[in-house]
Amino acid sequence: MPGSHWGVVASPVMRAFLSVGDEPASVSEPIPTGCSPIDDLLDGGFPRGAATQIYGQPAAGKTNLALGAAVEVAASGSSALFVDTEGVSVDRMEQLAAARGDVESIASNIIISEATTFEEQEQAVRDAAELASQVELIVLDSATGFYRLKRTEQQEGEALRAVARQITHLLAQARKHDLSVAFTNQVYTDPESDGTRALGGHTLNHWSAVVLRLDRFRGGNRRATLEKHQSKAAGDTATFQITGDGLEGVEEF
Repeated sequence: MPGSHWGVVASPVMRAFLSVGDEPASVSEPIPTGCSPIDDLLDGGFPRGAATQIYGQPAAGKTNLALGAAVEVAASGSSALFVDTEGVSVDRMEQLAAARGDVESIASNIIISEATTFEEQEQAVRDAAELASQVELIVLDSATGFYRLKRTEQQEGEALRAVARQITHLLAQARKHDLSVAFTNQVYTDPESDGTRALGGHTLNHWSAVVLRLDRFRGGNRRATLEKHQSKAAGDTATFQITGDGLEGVEEF
């Protein structure tokens, strides 16, 4: 990303960024997302020591929510690692950063690791351990984008097991360093229910302390539904809209 403020790195050279940011305090407060109704839904934000799964259809707001949390961390003076498999928009990141403060200051606290293949994604996730002691949030966006390229059942099965290993690796870092992990996930059409479900099913849900579904909603809004939480009952919802400054709550009628 030429000319960008953002610390974009390829996975093999992530060690060059070990000095970025301060070590996070050893606390248990969740990581706020920057969207008040979603934070309320999540009991404060993404929990530490755990993995949060955000899934939904395209344009439901998954990446915007993940980016918003990374910017919130960076604006507070701490650091976040964003593993990008889908080509994150630098313009969008700068929009969110500008709404929270000085763009250069915030950008210096977000490390972006780009992955253009499933193998690069695996490497980036492995290398996250090198930075885990110095960040408060690790985002994997998306965990299953390359998984969808697998064509045979055997390939899909192997890819799903690989994704599960990646999530458990990040989860181990979250527990060791008291940080938060969030990963976005895509959907598939379930012919039995004629609806959509998260890719990876029970396998990825098992390792997720929180599962949040995002859907496009009436009036151009979005709806977040809490499907799993480590300390709250499932089923509650929050409505929000995507704006130039980030995600904003919408009053439900």
